[in-house]
Amino acid sequence: MGSKLLAIMGSPRRGGNTDVLVDVAVDEFTSRGGHAEKVRVAELDIRPCQGCFACMAGDGLESLCTQLDDMTDLYQKLREADRLIWATPIYMWSPTGQMKLFLDRLFPTGDYQSTRWRRLLAGKRVGFIIVYAEEDPLDSGLTQTRDILKVTAEASGAEVAFTVHSTVGDKGTAKDDAVLVGRVREAAATLVGS
Repeated sequence: MGSKLLAIMGSPRRGGNTDVLVDVAVDEFTSRGGHAEKVRVAELDIRPCQGCFACMAGDGLESLCTQLDDMTDLYQKLREADRLIWATPIYMWSPTGQMKLFLDRLFPTGDYQSTRWRRLLAGKRVGFIIVYAEEDPLDSGLTQTRDILKVTAEASGAEVAFTVHSTVGDKGTAKDDAVLVGRVREAAATLVGS
């Protein structure tokens, strides 16, 4: 069986540039023999972390978190995948709120934990796809968005495989940018069997 990719799509916009580029990555991955699933976190019921810290002593918990929402199933999907893509547009100089909810709920998987879920993503490679409207990436929030994704992935044990980022135009127009599409395809190809 080939590698299994879980693509986490942080944009609330179906058919938007992030959605289009994740589809490109998934298509490339599956065309090379991998298996892939795309999850739109905006369409899930993921509640905010409550800061209860039950997960820090939670070896007796049935799930990683006491909140039994759609993140419960997503934890299982994260366990089963060997490769990950986290994709988000930049809203207000950071990942979308929907993506941030997902990232915050990875708290039980951090390397600062002492439970069986510590470093849940160990051995997994993750790629980032980040899009923004500004011409200058330094004005877009790219640096902090990438750093938020990177520190969360690495704290959970994952290795960052790539970051593809770009200025994009109107909704869905990323599909017409042959250079950007090529970069996403090339990056996704590196995840297969690596």
